[in-house]
Amino acid sequence: LVMLSSSRFVVAVHALSVLARHSGRGPVCSSLIAESVHTNPVVIRRLMSELEKSDLVKSTAGRTGGFELARPAPNISLADVYSAVEDETVFRMHKIDPDNECPVAKQLYQVLSPPLRAAEKALTQSLGGTSLHDVVRNFA
Repeated sequence: LVMLSSSRFVVAVHALSVLARHSGRGPVCSSLIAESVHTNPVVIRRLMSELEKSDLVKSTAGRTGGFELARPAPNISLADVYSAVEDETVFRMHKIDPDNECPVAKQLYQVLSPPLRAAEKALTQSLGGTSLHDVVRNFA
């Protein structure tokens, strides 16, 4: 089990799953999504803003407004969701001083970069193989 540095990805998948289950029935308000996720509607609106920038959701303003999927659930991969709400890199290196005399400090980034980038690529490929539809179809 991979421990992500934040829950934003899982919350985004949860919120999008709510939208997918309501697909074809009009926009879903942030309060309803927030109730399902057990968070504040403001948190959901901020997250939806990021998902909208990535063309995963669309919003409708007004009293009967809310959020809908911008494209069909089978056309939204978990990799799409991840890249919309998380930082580009899973692993962050601490600040390294290239002038440091310590051989570890001088070379750590160079040595760690290849395996860390390979791990990030594997994560993206794995998430890319699962669509939002795959997630939602497993719910009763």
